[in-house]
Amino acid sequence: MIGIVSGDARLGGVRFELPHTRPASAPAGPGYFEVHGRFTLEQARSEMPFVAAHLVMGFDDPRIEVPEAAGQAVEPGSPMAVGEPPGGCGWLLGDPLGDTPIPAAGAVRALLRAPAELRMLSGFVRLDATVLTGRGRPRRAHGGCPPVRFETPPPEGWAPAVVPSTPATDLATPAVRLCVAVDTESYSRFTTSEAARSQQRLLDVLVHAREQAGLREANVDLQHSGDGQFAIFPAGIDESVVIPRFVAGLRTALAVTNADLSPHARLRLRVALHRGHVAAGVNGWIGHAPIAVHRLLDSAQVRAALLRASDADFALIVPEVLFTDVIADGSASLDPASFEPVEVRIPEKNFAERARVHVPGR
Repeated sequence: MIGIVSGDARLGGVRFELPHTRPASAPAGPGYFEVHGRFTLEQARSEMPFVAAHLVMGFDDPRIEVPEAAGQAVEPGSPMAVGEPPGGCGWLLGDPLGDTPIPAAGAVRALLRAPAELRMLSGFVRLDATVLTGRGRPRRAHGGCPPVRFETPPPEGWAPAVVPSTPATDLATPAVRLCVAVDTESYSRFTTSEAARSQQRLLDVLVHAREQAGLREANVDLQHSGDGQFAIFPAGIDESVVIPRFVAGLRTALAVTNADLSPHARLRLRVALHRGHVAAGVNGWIGHAPIAVHRLLDSAQVRAALLRASDADFALIVPEVLFTDVIADGSASLDPASFEPVEVRIPEKNFAERARVHVPGR
């Protein structure tokens, strides 16, 4: 039994039946097979029922696709909602905002399409949960367990198929692109298990924001850094549409993510945008924009804005040129008056740029 904790408090425990593979239950073509898993919950105390459990299964091979997934409580058989976190699949049993206890066990399955080179399906499972605590007027507490690794071979008789990789030419071609850099506030406060859950929340939030912006993940180049992420958006996008939708997606996803989290676990972000001509080099992207966006992200101005607005989930900084081109006339559905002008100067980096800082609700 693995403990589900929130800070130093134990909220309960979970036992995993680690994922195992089976042939696809219906004809699906070459390259398809199923993966199945199960979890059982254990309450810390009888007066602390689980009201939600979110199981995430992630795969090491990024080429694995999940065209279909389903799950349900073992008894009674209520279905689970299915999501698609990066590199895997997620199943939600119950309601993190509700107060109805959930069954003590759930079973999940996913149909996978894997590349021909796959010899072993490997990855991790983890579970986040919400419990009711206290008597009289109970409150919700959210916690989770550390990721548990698994490794299992494809089923016998599996007929592999080549999964084509995303063409590199589109992303590698030099062009003017929008760059996005994100960093988690005070990441060093987390323990190892807390940091793992914070990283997953960060990835989920950013995937949601890009989906809201109308972007396909295959068309976005990503570089991860534990507590942050750097992304290059595809060339030719309509920034007057993509930027406000991306910002709105961030706001919505962070509000949902933080709804049941304690102040310690809450995810708060610094976000920077920049635009410029970039090219793929042998060890990363080349151009002014990839450098400038990180200078803005680390600037004292955006850090101070997030510090002052303790109730805000994120603070955004954009260069003056992007503000002028996309936001200033109000046509991009972002209020220009909510963007405060600042002067970012970092002499030791030979960097100086006028910018604008936006904090939602300010």
